Amino acid sequence: MVLMAQKFSYRYPLIDGQGNWGSIDDPKAFAAMRYTESRLMPYAELLLSELGQGTVDWTLNFDGTLEEPTVLPARLPNVLLNGTTGIAVGMATDVPPHNISEVGAACICLLDKPRSTVDDLCEYIKGPDFPGGSEIITPPSEIREIYRSGNGSVKLRARWIKEDGNIVVFALPYQGSSSKILEQIAGQMSDKKLPMLEDLRDESDHENPVRLILVPRSNRVDCDALMNHLFAKTDLEKNYRVNLNVIGLNGLPAVKNLKSLLVEWIQFRTTTVTQRLNYRLKKVLSRLHILDGYLIAFLNIDEVIRIIRNEDYPKNVLMKTFSLSEIQANAILDLRLRFIARLEEHKIIDEQKQLDEERKSLEKLLSSKARLKTLIKREIQEDVKVHGDERGLPIG
Repeated sequence: MVLMAQKFSYRYPLIDGQGNWGSIDDPKAFAAMRYTESRLMPYAELLLSELGQGTVDWTLNFDGTLEEPTVLPARLPNVLLNGTTGIAVGMATDVPPHNISEVGAACICLLDKPRSTVDDLCEYIKGPDFPGGSEIITPPSEIREIYRSGNGSVKLRARWIKEDGNIVVFALPYQGSSSKILEQIAGQMSDKKLPMLEDLRDESDHENPVRLILVPRSNRVDCDALMNHLFAKTDLEKNYRVNLNVIGLNGLPAVKNLKSLLVEWIQFRTTTVTQRLNYRLKKVLSRLHILDGYLIAFLNIDEVIRIIRNEDYPKNVLMKTFSLSEIQANAILDLRLRFIARLEEHKIIDEQKQLDEERKSLEKLLSSKARLKTLIKREIQEDVKVHGDERGLPIG
């Protein structure tokens, strides 16, 4: 839960935490849960909003007291957006985080042009987008090869500027620690390997989570050469493994390239949306069935009242007299007196018209692959518009 609240750990945090939830320098220095509060971030809606709409299967939890979904009906491929790392018996996975706008554009490209290649998708997805704001110095050609094979590594480098003759490091590689880097630089200085550096200090604060000041000995010091030395000798430059080993729709783990991973997610999303539409259609048909029973009751209101008042088993008599189903008869018997007004008949007819239009729309969507694809594409565009942002990591 702490990880899901840390902006420097998750590209798109799921939890909005109040209190001490750790820092870049020490991610594990978070307060005990009795001192903190939390709520879901708007992004979490992408994973949870369709849970109650018949989209996924449910199963018993670990002790059989509750039910939980087997998977979450993600509206966007969260496995790519936030990435994941893990290790199991004989296998591991390292999926880096990506940018919502880029991944959404790639999904739409695949929906429009299913024969698109990995190179085509890389026109949209430029590379991983780690939190922290450092930069990727891996050449684009190598990044494309990683996406083709599903394996490789990307190199992240800290970003810096010159300010009043000093070097100011303002962004560290993903999961880089300010204190550890300062310790590494100090070690280089004590070993007499950095004669061009006079002093270093940490000016990081709440407004500037990363602000490391390196003071050169004079204005003649080549700052680029100094930083290149530090990139080689400290964690100001780090490699991150990429291994797109994930469990597919068939339930088996496999290393997938970018296209196969997105194609499987689109298949999953298509199934999810189809189940959601079928669930809604079933609700609409059920309501229309009850409304048909209500109309019969209102058209024969005097006879219905007589049956309810005088018969010992009014449900059976209603079913036999007006050819009603058991569901319709129960609904009529559950009606309150205030609904037996002339005005309610018009409301029922209006509701019937609205639901009938919705029924026709749902049936059209479910009977046409093209319409279903258009709906999925529109929903992706809407979600990207709400949650999308600019790329955080430039690619050098």
